[in-house]
Amino acid sequence: MSIQNTKPSGPARRPRGSTPGPGRPESVDQRRERIVRAAAPLFLKKGYDNVTIDDIIGVVGGSKATIYAWFGGKEGLFEAVVRQKCEDVTLAIDIDPQGSLEEQLTTIGHSFLATVLSPPILEFHRLMVSIGRTFPDAGRLFFQTGPASAYKLVASWIEKQQQDGQIEKEDPYRLAVLFLDMLIGEHQLGWLTSMPRAAKRDKIDETVRIAVKVFLRGCAPPR
Repeated sequence: MSIQNTKPSGPARRPRGSTPGPGRPESVDQRRERIVRAAAPLFLKKGYDNVTIDDIIGVVGGSKATIYAWFGGKEGLFEAVVRQKCEDVTLAIDIDPQGSLEEQLTTIGHSFLATVLSPPILEFHRLMVSIGRTFPDAGRLFFQTGPASAYKLVASWIEKQQQDGQIEKEDPYRLAVLFLDMLIGEHQLGWLTSMPRAAKRDKIDETVRIAVKVFLRGCAPPR
């Protein structure tokens, strides 16, 4: 697999309410997104190597000509799936400027974990780890559009708090990495190694509470 361009090529997510109603034909963007979302479970279930173009057509319908014209083949469709899954995670992170610093960071933590610990995202993570060494370009695409995008989003929030004098002025990206990684370690690894009890609701709540407390204490500006 050779992924030459890591710049997202898929369409922007359509606004709510734009799903075609009865008698209204799909737009090209809507059909393209539907194909990507329909193909994702197939890759998750069978793995990249075991999926054929015929398998994809059997799930999404249409023709091989459409897949090749819109995505360039299986590889291009898989790239679109990677971007879509990663975008889903980033868009789910709730950056709410309302409330105290602790309340805002708690909201960020809960929204992040709720998404990355969802079964489809965990299965996607397993898939990317399994093919990362064989297809390093796919691994880089996953990291750039997934974890790195989430880190940058939270880093932007941290930078705003630094400008307001609420958080010490260390590298905001590094601080974002430290905070998000504090949250996911035990829970994500527990699920990925088939130990789902590690991610019980009360344990997740406790992790978020402690991570927020430790982060804000450690990043408090000098008095």
